[in-house]
Amino acid sequence: MLNFTDVTEFILLGLTSHQEWQILFFVIFLVVYIITLVGNIGLILLIKVSPQLNSPMYFFLSHLSFVDVWFSSNVTPKMLENLLSETKTISYNGCLVQCFFFIALVHVEFFILAVMAFDRYMAIGKPLIYGSRMSRVVCIRLISFPYIYGFLTSLAATLWTYGLYFCGKIEINHFYCADPPLIKMACAGTFVKEFTMIMPNFTDVTEFILLGLTSHQELQVLFFVVFLVVYIITLLGNIGMIILISISPQLQSPMYFFLSHLSFVDVWFSSNVTPKMLENLLSKTKTISYAGCLVQCYFFIALVHVEVYVLAVMAFDRYMAICNPLLYSSKMSRTVCVRLISVPYVYGFAVSLICTLWTYGLYFCGNFEINHFYCADPPLIKIACGGIHIKEYTMIVIAGINFTYSLSVVLVSYTLIVIAVLRMSSADGRKKAFSTCGSHLTAVTMFYGTLIFMYLRRPTEESVEQGKIVAVFYTTVIPMLNPMIYSLRNKDVKEAVNKAIIKANLGK
Repeated sequence: MLNFTDVTEFILLGLTSHQEWQILFFVIFLVVYIITLVGNIGLILLIKVSPQLNSPMYFFLSHLSFVDVWFSSNVTPKMLENLLSETKTISYNGCLVQCFFFIALVHVEFFILAVMAFDRYMAIGKPLIYGSRMSRVVCIRLISFPYIYGFLTSLAATLWTYGLYFCGKIEINHFYCADPPLIKMACAGTFVKEFTMIMPNFTDVTEFILLGLTSHQELQVLFFVVFLVVYIITLLGNIGMIILISISPQLQSPMYFFLSHLSFVDVWFSSNVTPKMLENLLSKTKTISYAGCLVQCYFFIALVHVEVYVLAVMAFDRYMAICNPLLYSSKMSRTVCVRLISVPYVYGFAVSLICTLWTYGLYFCGNFEINHFYCADPPLIKIACGGIHIKEYTMIVIAGINFTYSLSVVLVSYTLIVIAVLRMSSADGRKKAFSTCGSHLTAVTMFYGTLIFMYLRRPTEESVEQGKIVAVFYTTVIPMLNPMIYSLRNKDVKEAVNKAIIKANLGK
């Protein structure tokens, strides 16, 4: 990769190279920018000080004006500076920052406009309940989503821009840093066919070879039998738990609703990895297609994120049950539970899409042997020869952020639970409270411990080899153990099992 150069700055070619036009454009855009600032900031202040404008419509309008000021200020000052400057440059970091805010604010504005349309629908379509449904709290929640989603999306998109390589050409045919002209002048990381002409050592991958757990034939047969038994127990235990919860009246509570989803994710999680592993243990070729590898990566990352946040939701549920027992039924209604469990699925699969696109950005130079029994990021990064830095960085950052957030919910919930339990006067009450939490803490400790060991380290030969052994635990063993952990110490589950068995025998 000798042609790749370190870029410190870009040249913005702007709107025109004619001096007289540049002066005219400077005057026009300076006037436009001043009007933009005065108009939007004036509107924000007017809405703030006027009691008659304290309605949801004007609340959202003030945020639209705020975004417009920020949006214009991200581009116009630099454009005005370059119109009067001879150098017309922007630093590499400045370019990335401008890209980040541009993409973020575009997404924020799109969704604010959507929120404003929804507000008008509520005001006109449902005027009688408008005041109660569009309360201040609801409005804040609605306006928060565009900002959070916009900036998270922009972070992923800008990291992708950071993955572009430039081969000497640093002239951007634009008046600000935008993705299309940057992609046009980049010589790698663009996913265009022309890249293969510049970097002939990169090859088209059609399949990978999974080296698996061992190359010894007798151990492969033994592993096949062991993991087949484990997989069957996993399916029977988790599917049995889902069915038991759905048919047992005494298990119709939020705790068991969330537990059924944990079992569902465990079945899916194990089924994403184990069948292919079993096939390769008895196969001579031990291959997986490139597309199959990406699909396996996608579902693996998605289901890991879903499970860590389902565990966080379960911890929050235990906090509500123990610390707020009088409000538990009303606060944890069926609707609330459905919303809480929806977040891990939506977020997990969205994050996984971004992560898998980064995996798709890796390039391979002839080495197609993955030192693992399934397609995982660390061994793929280890054998890649291009696109490694940004993938490695995002893997550690995204894993760190999500594990920290979800684990924080668990730790805070259980800290508050411990405080509440220690204040209980009844010894039986304390014992029952700790009993309901013990199973969940065991599951959390096992799952988080193994994942942190695997994903919060830089991929090396040693870490990949160690991670392979650890991966056996969280892809096959933990999904098998979870139903046992939650049932063996749970009185309600035992009673439900006994009733189901009695009912089945009576039916015969």
